[in-house]
Amino acid sequence: MQLHLEHTLLHMEVRAHVAQQVFTLELADDFWFPDVEPVLQMLREQFGVEAVVRECVSEDPVTYLLDSIDELPEWYDEVLRWIGKHVTATGPWVQVKAWGLSDVLRIPTAAGDVYFKALSQASNDPGALPFLFAHEPRFLQRASADRPGEVPAPIAIDESRRWLLLPDLGTPLGQETDVVLWIDAVRNHARLQRSYAGDPDRLLDYSCADRRLAVLDTALDRFLEPNKLTRRLSPDDLAKLPDRAKQLREAIAELAEIGVPETLLHGDLHPRNLAVRDGKVLAFDWTDAALAHPFLDLVTFVEKRSPLSADPRVRDAYLAEWEEYATPSELRRAVHLAEELGALYQTITYLHLIDHVTGPSRTSLLRGGDVWTQKLLT
Repeated sequence: MQLHLEHTLLHMEVRAHVAQQVFTLELADDFWFPDVEPVLQMLREQFGVEAVVRECVSEDPVTYLLDSIDELPEWYDEVLRWIGKHVTATGPWVQVKAWGLSDVLRIPTAAGDVYFKALSQASNDPGALPFLFAHEPRFLQRASADRPGEVPAPIAIDESRRWLLLPDLGTPLGQETDVVLWIDAVRNHARLQRSYAGDPDRLLDYSCADRRLAVLDTALDRFLEPNKLTRRLSPDDLAKLPDRAKQLREAIAELAEIGVPETLLHGDLHPRNLAVRDGKVLAFDWTDAALAHPFLDLVTFVEKRSPLSADPRVRDAYLAEWEEYATPSELRRAVHLAEELGALYQTITYLHLIDHVTGPSRTSLLRGGDVWTQKLLT
């Protein structure tokens, strides 16, 4: 039974080889179920139980199916052998994240922490977009080789198994209060994007999804059909879709005419996906990497919780890198259009990912899709 207290109660099932045990833990109300490290830490400290999350089976109440550290699935043996070929651990590893899109472990080494990431597999449907969370290892290996120091260089990858080993990249940009770091972050990101502007085929070879404006226009057709997100709209909102689609098509055409080239897009460039180490900022979590209009990255970058992300000095520093393609006024107009189209872009992303997960992961993505759909309609 779930008890309604001033904090969220998390009911967690542990299935070990002896018997089933159930533990109840108390965490903050804003806890997000994929971030499993604090759950496992509390389980260890309060009950002396060492375990890993196999899956989250419910969000209300939050319920995990766990594996005892002494009875781990064979998958972990394979993972730990692979990690051991590339780094030497100096202490116990920790599960950091687990949900339908990825599983993340942290491993201490003499050179600092490293992170193992296992990504979800690609869709079996050849007509679908490349599954965005499946190709990050290939992208980082290739991009870091020809743009050293501009994207994180993996310690190792296993492309066929979608495994990735990365060094600790530092602290999130969102925690920084020096506007100079924020300016450097967007300026360097723009320069990285521009460096690929004349080489779209290279990005496609790196497994970036083709999500250029023409593709986005076609994807709009799918959104106008009954789907998992539009079925959740009210009748009034559904009635807005045809007119809104016409406006979005006009925005696509206008943005294309401004002339900023389509190139590398991070796809989820928010301040917690940028890390600062020794004064240098690098974007990580390139699971959504695509060939698209670069200004769409500003849509996720600017957020209420990080006031500096909306600082005009930061925006202007980013736009200054694109002045060879358009006038300052045209670039500001392009940002406005990208903000409008960014909601469509993200909605299509969520609509795609929903098809590839189940359970609480699917429910979480549906909520995210609902948020972007509402932004699209306003």
